[in-house]
Amino acid sequence: MKEFTIVRGLLDNRKRSLIIDDNFIKFENKDQNNDLFTIIKKEDIAGIRYGIHFIRGLKFYIGREYLIFIQNKSGRELKINFKLFYRRKLDEKHQLYCDIIDELWDKFIRDITRNYYSRFKNNEKFSISGIEIAEDRIRFNKTEILFEDLELKQYHHHFMIFSREDNYKNKMLYYLKDKDAVILFSVLKTIIKDEHLRTKEISDRTVSGI
Repeated sequence: MKEFTIVRGLLDNRKRSLIIDDNFIKFENKDQNNDLFTIIKKEDIAGIRYGIHFIRGLKFYIGREYLIFIQNKSGRELKINFKLFYRRKLDEKHQLYCDIIDELWDKFIRDITRNYYSRFKNNEKFSISGIEIAEDRIRFNKTEILFEDLELKQYHHHFMIFSREDNYKNKMLYYLKDKDAVILFSVLKTIIKDEHLRTKEISDRTVSGI
């Protein structure tokens, strides 16, 4: 179990407790003394998205807001957020955000991605973040890309799915805006890696058999 202290920003400087346990997430997101915390059990976590929203002033960016949304099976989201302005405590706040994300991966997200990958290995069809994953390909917006033709391009706040053969077959997903985009990226990255290894093994067997 790890506990973090969240101070949301200038207009809400109360120290709020965030607890990430093996079995639940507990965040002090309320202000009533008799009901301060929202708790989501591990088995009730249905989705996640996170990222950084940059706050713009009149002519330039003046701050940033770190945002994490955890959705339960009933569709409600727990929002964990904190802001900074004019780079005040930037290193401290950014490290806090990274530590929380790392802990969420260790306790919850990695297990979710493994579960999806197991379903893929069992030849189940399923969708993550609007992308249908089938036995040998993905589908989205009436477009299909075979895994052997699939490429991923990762950026700080988003990633792109595209076909090597036809770059016009592509889709961009944002970690903050698109629910489970971070999970989708991890699952597809693992599948592509396995596809490359499988292709190499077949090629090696062909060469050795000549």
